[in-house]
Amino acid sequence: MNKIPFGKPIIDQTDINIVSKVLKSGILTHGPMGIKFEKKFATFTGLKYSLATTSCTSSLLMAYKLVGLKAGDEFIVPAQTHVATINAGKFLGAKPIFIDTEPETGNINVQEIEKKISKKTKCITIVHFLGKPVDIKKIINITKKYNIKIVEDCALSLGAKYYGKHVGTYSDFACFSFYPAKHITTGDGGMLCCKNKKDYINAKLLRGFGVNKSFFERKIPGIYDVLSTGLNFRLSDINSALGLNQLQKLPKILKSREKNYLKIYNSLKKLSKIKILNTISTKYLKSSYYCLSFIVKNSSRKKRDNLLKLITKKGIGCSVYYPRAIVDYDYYKKEKKTYNNQLLNARMIGNNSICIPVGPHLKKEHKKYIIKEITKIFI
Repeated sequence: MNKIPFGKPIIDQTDINIVSKVLKSGILTHGPMGIKFEKKFATFTGLKYSLATTSCTSSLLMAYKLVGLKAGDEFIVPAQTHVATINAGKFLGAKPIFIDTEPETGNINVQEIEKKISKKTKCITIVHFLGKPVDIKKIINITKKYNIKIVEDCALSLGAKYYGKHVGTYSDFACFSFYPAKHITTGDGGMLCCKNKKDYINAKLLRGFGVNKSFFERKIPGIYDVLSTGLNFRLSDINSALGLNQLQKLPKILKSREKNYLKIYNSLKKLSKIKILNTISTKYLKSSYYCLSFIVKNSSRKKRDNLLKLITKKGIGCSVYYPRAIVDYDYYKKEKKTYNNQLLNARMIGNNSICIPVGPHLKKEHKKYIIKEITKIFI
């Protein structure tokens, strides 16, 4: 069997046609596609104030900036996440305060958060690990008590819902990713969603040089004012057109992911040598089913890495989310004394987990093959 990729964007002729239309129009940025994409995204998620950006990372940087994060401040984050969740805050000079994860889900351990809040804490960042929503209502109670903000890293959770509402609804800022391996793609890109209009207006300024009027809002061509410092995190019309068309297919993509996940999960859950992380939907928590991740029992990082090589040799695309707890990356090791060293669950997931695909690119024969080969390895 040919190699089964871990992730593969679902690109069809309709995607190619809409991108081609933008290319032929000559309006590659500052055009209508970005606004259409934002509106369509807001309609799908219910997140009214949505801004298309260059990446989830730039969205996170903007969110942290709008929260007021600066040198000397602290922000609370899970120890098991993509390094971008942390780097965006570090870039502003703030210090991450790491919280261990739940061993069953990989989500931040909500019970440990309040112990780490100090006078320097500006925000709590949560990550819906592999698409399963964090129990955010408990976090909302904490943030109200201490008057701090919530930032959601929703990079893996497009389509996930918490008590019937899309993730991002309950926080001050929510950040999404459209990297090719995600649920939908814009080539590369992201979305920043703001809870209130004031933050949305400031986010638009931050996204576009601090300029007060976009290209089509200027009554006199080339004339505008600058109201604040800003960068250039705008998504082009080319990327936005692709995202707009991809959104049409998202409901079908989500159903396919859930179907594939459950098929593989139900076939592998009996294996005694692995423990599948609980990223499955419940009555009130709807998962986006990003991938299926399992812990190799009685393992080590070296053994896990060798298993990754073996699975790859079998032609199955696999990955790790994420290969180490943040404090164990070389850069963060330099500052190890300033961070909590007791992050046993985050390290367990980082050192011993393996992720396998559940995306809509899987065909029936792919699922059968994945189940057969993984079972042979861990029987």
